[in-house]
Amino acid sequence: MTETVERPVPEAGPAGAPVRPPAGPDLGPEPDVEPALEAELDLAEATERPADAVEPRREGRLRRILHRPRTRRGFFALLLVVAGFAAVAAFGTMTAVAWTETSDFCGRCHQMGPELAAYQAGPHRDVPCAECHVSPGIGGWVNAKIKGTKQLVQVLTGLYPKPVPPPDHADLPPTSDTCLRCHALGSLATTTVLTRTEFSTDEANSRQFVGLMVRPGGGDPTNLQRSVHWHVLQDVEYGSAEANAHKIDWVRITRSDGTVEQFIASDQITTSDDATPDLQHLQATERARRMDCLDCHNRVGHPIPNPRLAVDQAMVDGKISPSLPYIKQQAMDILVGDYPSVQAADAAADSLRDYYQLHYPLVATQQAAAIDSTVAQVKLIYRLAATPEMKVTAKTYADNLGHTDSPGCFRCHDGAHFLVRDGQVTKESIPFKCDTCHTFPQIGAVASLPLGEAPTTHADGLWVFDHKKVATSADPGGTTCGQCHAKDYCVNCHRTGAVNVTHDDMLVNHAKVTQQAGAAACAYCHQPAYCARCHAQPVLPGGNEPQPSATTGLAWPLITARAGT
Repeated sequence: MTETVERPVPEAGPAGAPVRPPAGPDLGPEPDVEPALEAELDLAEATERPADAVEPRREGRLRRILHRPRTRRGFFALLLVVAGFAAVAAFGTMTAVAWTETSDFCGRCHQMGPELAAYQAGPHRDVPCAECHVSPGIGGWVNAKIKGTKQLVQVLTGLYPKPVPPPDHADLPPTSDTCLRCHALGSLATTTVLTRTEFSTDEANSRQFVGLMVRPGGGDPTNLQRSVHWHVLQDVEYGSAEANAHKIDWVRITRSDGTVEQFIASDQITTSDDATPDLQHLQATERARRMDCLDCHNRVGHPIPNPRLAVDQAMVDGKISPSLPYIKQQAMDILVGDYPSVQAADAAADSLRDYYQLHYPLVATQQAAAIDSTVAQVKLIYRLAATPEMKVTAKTYADNLGHTDSPGCFRCHDGAHFLVRDGQVTKESIPFKCDTCHTFPQIGAVASLPLGEAPTTHADGLWVFDHKKVATSADPGGTTCGQCHAKDYCVNCHRTGAVNVTHDDMLVNHAKVTQQAGAAACAYCHQPAYCARCHAQPVLPGGNEPQPSATTGLAWPLITARAGT
C-alpha cells in the first residue's frame, strides 16, 4: 500500500513578499514540468490543426533564424546582400542569353558544321551570329528563339534537312540593320583593281595573271550606268519561283522620277506583242523581292571555299607543286566529286600517287615528297569545302558574287531579260556587256589595265567589231589606242578565238560561222540564255542551264575560254 504524503498549503505572506512553502521533510528537488507541458501543448495543436496549416509554424521558426534588422545600418546591409544576389542572378541570365547568340553555341549542333567552318574562315568570324541573324529589339529576339526552338526539335528528332538550306533573305534582318551599319555605300571606292594568279588545266599548269577593274560606284547616285552597286542605289525588285533565286523571271525598276521599267525573261514570254498577262501572272504567283546587299553577297557570312581558287592559291604558296603535270586538272576532278564519306574522298586524293606512278613514273619517283604534300593539301581543301554526312559538296551553296562558278550576275545580265514597253516586248535588254560593271579581264601582264572612263567612240555598240578599222594590228603602239592600251591588252582578246567569228555573215548563216569558229569562241561573249532566245535546244557549251565541265567542274565554259584552255 502506497503511503500518501500531504504537503501543507503555503500561507500567504505580506503584500509583495514571496510565498514560501512551509518547512517540512526534505522530498528532493521539484520535478521540471515545463518541457512536458510544451510537448503536450504541441501535441494538442498538431491534433487540432489541419495538415495544411503547418507553414505558419515554419515561418515562425524562419523568423527566429532571420531577424529583422533593428538598426538603419543593418537594414542597408540586408539591402546590399539582396541586391548582390539579384545582380549575380541577372548577370548569369544575361550571360547565358548572350552565349546562345554566339558561334560557339550555334555551332554545337553537328549539322551546322559546314556553316561553322565557313564562318570561322570568313571575313566576319569576329562578328557574333546574332548581329546578322537576329533583328534588333525584343521582337526580333523572341522570334529568333522561337525559330531556334523549332530547330532544336529537329535536332532531337533527327528530322533536320540535309543539306541545311540557307535562310530566306526575307527572314533575315534588313541590311540597313546589318551590312550598312559598317559598310556605308558612300564610303566605297569608285574603282577597285582586282588581281590574282591562276593556273590552267593543261599539262604544264600554265601560270597566268588575271586583272580587271571593278566599278563599285562609290554610292554616287548620279553615276549609275557603270556601277556594281547600281542595284541598291535604285529601287529594284525582282521575282523568282525558287527560294534561292538562282533563276530570275522578271525585274521591275522604279526610277527616282517615278517612271517604272519592267523586264521579263525570254522563256517566260508567251506572246511578244502583249506580255502584260505574262508579267501579271508572274507577279501574282512569285513574291516580289527588293534587291539588296544579300542578293549578290549571299555567302559573305559563310563563304564555302571555292576549290578552283583554293587550288590556285595553294599552287602559288607552293603547297601544291605546279611542276606536277596536270595537277590543276587532277585536283579539280577530285574536289568537285560527290563522295559518300570523307574516307572515300581521301581515297580519291590518295589515287594521285597511282596516277603519277602510271602516267609519269619518273615524276612519281623524283617528286614523291611533292606528291605527298599535294595529297595532304587536297584533303584539307576538301574538308573545308564539303561535308559528306550533310550532303554538302563544293557546289551545294552557289555564290552569286560574280559569275565564274555559278550564274550570279547572269541571272539578270544574260542578254535574255527584255524591256516591256506598253505591253510589247522590245529588243532592249538588261545590259550584259563585260564593261557594264568591270573592265575587260586581262590575262597576262596586268599593268595595262585601262583606268577611267571609256572615250565616246566606244559608246558605239558595234565598236567591238569595227575597231579593227582603226587598229590595224594587235600592237597599238604609235596610235592613239596606245595611250591607254598596251600590246598584251589586245593580244589577250585576240587569243581567245572570239576574233575568228565573222560577224558580217552571222545574220544569214550564223550556224556555220559558229561551227567554224568553235562554240567556245561564242561563249566568250555570249551566255547560253542569249542563244536560247531563239533556240529551243542548247547550242553553246553548258546548254541553257549551267552544267559542270568534265575536266574543271566549272559551271560556265566562259572561264575556260578566258583562261586560254
